Amino acid sequence: NLIPKFDNIIIVGGMANNIINYEGYGIGKSLKEENCEVLIKQIFETSKNYSSKIIYPDDVLVGKSMDDRALVKNLNEIKDDEMILDIGPKTLNKIKKIIEISKTVLWNGPAGYFENPNFANGSYEIAKAITKKNKDQSIYSVVGGGDTVALINKIDVIQEFNFVSTAGGAFLEYLEGKELPGIKALN
Repeated sequence: NLIPKFDNIIIVGGMANNIINYEGYGIGKSLKEENCEVLIKQIFETSKNYSSKIIYPDDVLVGKSMDDRALVKNLNEIKDDEMILDIGPKTLNKIKKIIEISKTVLWNGPAGYFENPNFANGSYEIAKAITKKNKDQSIYSVVGGGDTVALINKIDVIQEFNFVSTAGGAFLEYLEGKELPGIKALN
């Protein structure tokens, strides 16, 4: 539903694991949703009908546990006993270039397990790239979701975004055009 409305849709974090796995790469012990292959295929097919690009990681940071140190890996290097816990430097640079040319950004969900500083760099750098553009008013930034709000609160940049929503799932459903019971009742 969002593909016709956006030029670039960047999928990182736990959601990206599904796409990485769909593309034939191993994801080790990473989080993954079951039975989402049909939906992922549909997403890629729909994006071909619009000028929307689906971007997902080229490289990642992995660890054997959530408390581990980070190792940079290309997608074809992830071992069975590793977990994807952040985006890698190539992916981060690609995202920052997209932010640099964007006039509007909608951000929902951290890029990694930011609770461990070893896996927080992707999320922190995305936040910095958006807030830098916000300071010169060359971007309109919308942030949604509890984890994303926790992240931007942690690094004390919540005031640097134009709109912040704490209603993660409902926020995305509203943007998709779904009818929300609370809003329906108000109308």
